[in-house]
Amino acid sequence: MGCELAAGLELLVALGPREIWRRRRDERSLARLWPGQAINRRIWSEAAGRLEVEFRELGDGVFEFGGGEARPRVWLHVTPLDDEAARDRALDKAFSHQLMVEAGVSVPEQIPFDIVDLGPAVSALGDGSWVVKPAGGTSSGQGATPDVRSFDDLQRAAVRAARSGHSQLLERQVSGEEYRVLLLDGEPLGAVRRHAPVVFGDGRSTIADLIHAENRRRLAAAGEAGLRVITLDLDALLALEHIGLDHRSVPAAGRAVAVKTSRSQGGARDAETIHVSSFSPELIAELGRAASALGLTVAGVDLLTPDIGRSLAAAGGAVIEINGTPGLHYHYLVREPESAVPVAVPLLERILSERR
Repeated sequence: MGCELAAGLELLVALGPREIWRRRRDERSLARLWPGQAINRRIWSEAAGRLEVEFRELGDGVFEFGGGEARPRVWLHVTPLDDEAARDRALDKAFSHQLMVEAGVSVPEQIPFDIVDLGPAVSALGDGSWVVKPAGGTSSGQGATPDVRSFDDLQRAAVRAARSGHSQLLERQVSGEEYRVLLLDGEPLGAVRRHAPVVFGDGRSTIADLIHAENRRRLAAAGEAGLRVITLDLDALLALEHIGLDHRSVPAAGRAVAVKTSRSQGGARDAETIHVSSFSPELIAELGRAASALGLTVAGVDLLTPDIGRSLAAAGGAVIEINGTPGLHYHYLVREPESAVPVAVPLLERILSERR
C-alpha cells in the first residue's frame, strides 16, 4: 500500500491533477468496454468457422466448440493445452530465467533486489541501460520500467515495480527490435515485430493531448486498434526525458514521438507481421528450448535481437519474457490486417484433436 501511494504521489506531482484524471478516465473507459472479450470472440469464432465446428459463447469470455460430449472450452486466450502450474512458472520471472539459463537460452543478465535494499542493483548502475521489473505475478510488461540509467531512475522504478507485491529484478536492457513469437510444441505459428507506441505532432497539441487523442481513437475502435490505452507513467516520463521532452512539449507537425520505451502498450499500427521463415533455424530452436524449459505447450516468447537471421547468442539478442497465456490478439491486431496470421486455427485443431 505504501508503494502504491508513493508511486501515485510521484505521478500527481509530475503530471498534475488534470492529466491524472484524464489517464484514469481512459483506463475506466477501457475497463467498461472490455475489448479483449470482443477481439477474442472474433478470433475464436473465425477459427471455428474455418474448421467447420460449432462455436458457442457461454459468457464472461468463455467459448465452447463442437457438438456431442466432447466440447472443449477456452477462456479468452487461455487454452486447456497447458495446466495452471506451467502457466504459473512463466509468471515467476526469476525462476523462469533460471530454467532458461540451464537450458542454454540467451537471456539478459538479471540481478534480484528488494526495495528495502537497493544495494545489489545500485552497484550495476552506470554500465548501460537497465530494466526494473517485478520478480513475479505480472505479464505484458506490467510494472516494468525500461531505460533505467541513474540512481534516481532506479528509486522511482523500484517503487513502481514494488506495487505488484513481489521483490524486484534489475535486468540488463538488450538492444535490438522486439518480436513476439507464438509457439505450439516448440514450433512457430506466427510472429510479429512490436514497436513502442508513437504519437504524431500537429504543431499545436501537447504530447499529453496527443496521447489522449490516440486513446480515444483506440476506444472508439472497440479494441480493433489495440487492447490497451497509453498511460503517462514512469516509463513514459523517462522516455520523454531522455529525448529532451516532457508531457507538456508540443512536437512539430508530422514529428513522430515514441512516448514509451516499452512496447506493451503499442496498438495495431505499432505492430507488423513477420513471416516465421525470416527467423534462423538456430533462433527458433532456442525459443523452443525456452518453452520446453518451462514445460509449456503453448508459449508466447518475447525477444529482443538486432538480427533474426542469426541465433540469439550470435546476434547479441535475448529472450526477455515467456508467456504461458499468450495474447493471440497480438497476431491479429497488426498494421496491415490482411497480413495477420490466424494462429488460433492450429491451436483449435490441437484442442479438438485432444478431445476426440
